[in-house]
Amino acid sequence: MLQERVNQLKSAILEIDDKKVHVWGFLREDMLLLHLDKGLKCWSSQGLYEYQDLEFHNCKNNALFIIKKEGKEISRHQYKSVYKDTVKMKNEHGKTTSLTFTIRKSSYSAHYHFNSEKDSILFENKEKLDQYLLDKYSYRWES
Repeated sequence: MLQERVNQLKSAILEIDDKKVHVWGFLREDMLLLHLDKGLKCWSSQGLYEYQDLEFHNCKNNALFIIKKEGKEISRHQYKSVYKDTVKMKNEHGKTTSLTFTIRKSSYSAHYHFNSEKDSILFENKEKLDQYLLDKYSYRWES
């Protein structure tokens, strides 16, 4: 339930407290930053959820997530789109098909996210993504 909510939000602060997660959702990243800078209560939603491990690479483009524990920030997550293309290939029946994909880069780590209608895969760095694209689609992209 928490993962689904995080995937819907445009930005949020998640405060982990024991086995619960307090979530303050914001309509935009700048509203979250305004809240942090000036203390304004400009969130658009609040919720309390059971704790679960979360994945942030399927969140909306540009959504900023700040994770806190005991009042201290422990991590930030944000993915921004850096590349989009369509590749033509043969399917298992020998017919030419196309696949549109997007590549997103983490703003706070070396991670890259490959997303298509078939796959959503997180890579720990650009080299691993490059190798995947070459092996699976014979495709090279230059960032």
